[in-house]
Amino acid sequence: MENLLPDVITTGEPAATTRRRLKPKAVLVTSLTSWYYEKLKGMYWERATATGEAVGVHQPSHEEYQRFGSGSHDAKACAEIYLLSLSDALVTSGWSTFGYVAQGLAGLTPRVMYKPANESSAVPDPPCRRDVSMEPCFLTPPYNNCRMKRSAHSGKVVAHVKNCHDVPWGLKLVRRVE
Repeated sequence: MENLLPDVITTGEPAATTRRRLKPKAVLVTSLTSWYYEKLKGMYWERATATGEAVGVHQPSHEEYQRFGSGSHDAKACAEIYLLSLSDALVTSGWSTFGYVAQGLAGLTPRVMYKPANESSAVPDPPCRRDVSMEPCFLTPPYNNCRMKRSAHSGKVVAHVKNCHDVPWGLKLVRRVE
């Protein structure tokens, strides 16, 4: 994944030693479940990195399910979105409004992890890719063409609007290509 994080050593070989001081990496996981956090934390807690870098994995909360109308739940979500917006690099899951808001606040073009078709499907190849712009995906765009007075797909009408990679019917703003 574009080498955002160092590889871990899976064999008995010692970690690389370096004379220059490497900046530790911090990973912030925001998810309703602790699955991603536990996997990443376990990987970097139990094994040395190939580069000798320290990697810390953090998750402020994991409430297991969405609590609509809960003020404390919403406050935690806002705090986590803000924390994500302070990132140097951002990886979001597809269809994530949470991720879309964080990327917009941060002004970052994220890497988007694609969802498998269902739980028994294979992981997509590639599992993620860099998005085309920092703009969030508009998940429910109108399909109107006022000039023609009929429905039209905006992604096919103007050059600066394209379909989202993670939501094929969604639209996002992109840099205009002449």
